[in-house]
Amino acid sequence: MTSGADQRFHLDRDGHSITVVRDAGGRRAELLVDGRVVAAARTRRHAPTELGGSLARGGSGDPLPFTVRLGRADIPGGEPLCTLEADGQTSLMPLVPLTRRERWPDEPDPSPSTPAQLLARRRARRAGR
Repeated sequence: MTSGADQRFHLDRDGHSITVVRDAGGRRAELLVDGRVVAAARTRRHAPTELGGSLARGGSGDPLPFTVRLGRADIPGGEPLCTLEADGQTSLMPLVPLTRRERWPDEPDPSPSTPAQLLARRRARRAGR
């Protein structure tokens, strides 16, 4: 996933969509809340980048401020990490493919442990044709 394409981190929280998009060169990051850009920053090579925003709460009307930190894993060649900090809690934002071409391959089914499972899979494949 660390190819020449943009990287997207996404998390749904309290009915809101929070997305961080980092450009292919790794020089700029944007924070989107519900599809709207609310913050943007140049990323630093050796330090995490912080982006801030707020979410509208349903009942109370008080905004919930949050901070997103985007940085590298501590291992050489590691994937970038993105975390969301709000209400004293830290959540990891997963790296999500942007397009169908960038999707990860489906995990293969485990090997059948009995002949009956093998036969059932063959029948299911034939019925699906």
